[in-house]
Amino acid sequence: MKRLSATLLLVLALPVTAQVPDEGTLSIRRDSREVGTETFRVTTSDSGLRITTRTVYTGTRPPTELATTLERTGTSGNLGFQLEYGGAAPGARLYAVQQGNRLTVRRVERNGEHASESPGGRGLVLLADSTFALFLQLVASPPDRPVPAVLVQGPRRLSLSVTRGPAAAAGGTRISWTGGTEGELLLGSRGELLRISVPALGLEAVRREE
Repeated sequence: MKRLSATLLLVLALPVTAQVPDEGTLSIRRDSREVGTETFRVTTSDSGLRITTRTVYTGTRPPTELATTLERTGTSGNLGFQLEYGGAAPGARLYAVQQGNRLTVRRVERNGEHASESPGGRGLVLLADSTFALFLQLVASPPDRPVPAVLVQGPRRLSLSVTRGPAAAAGGTRISWTGGTEGELLLGSRGELLRISVPALGLEAVRREE
């Protein structure tokens, strides 16, 4: 566990030249009723991409909280991921690290821990159930071939087919995906995240006005 945590900290280290192309708050809605929020921050640098999120569902008592950090190193294809649960499952953590062509996922809870290994590879996308901004990884995915993905809570492997086109109403881009999970995200004219919908969850996340 110590070795995996140390590797994760190394992968998640960012240089001081990082820039923030987008950050904001999403209103998570079911049938137009708000059931939670997600704050997100996207950071880019010469060496890669970082996405951080904090998701809170207010329909449970106590509220369900998920905090994620994902770091993708562009030059090597390495990935580092951490998910921390709060509220109904305080203290539970999930770590995922990809180095080379090997993905290691480790779940740590009060009563113990469990680890699994599986093939990785360049272009792999790491996602988490009930979070939204992590789907921004698909913006850079090639539209002409399947995109390998892992839902880390399982972990569950997916092969996504990604399509993109213009979004006339927003003057930006619409990206949709199928293959084990389906959804759509909408980017504005400046590339900012406006909306993400995941029909299987019956949820959509809409950007709040600043």
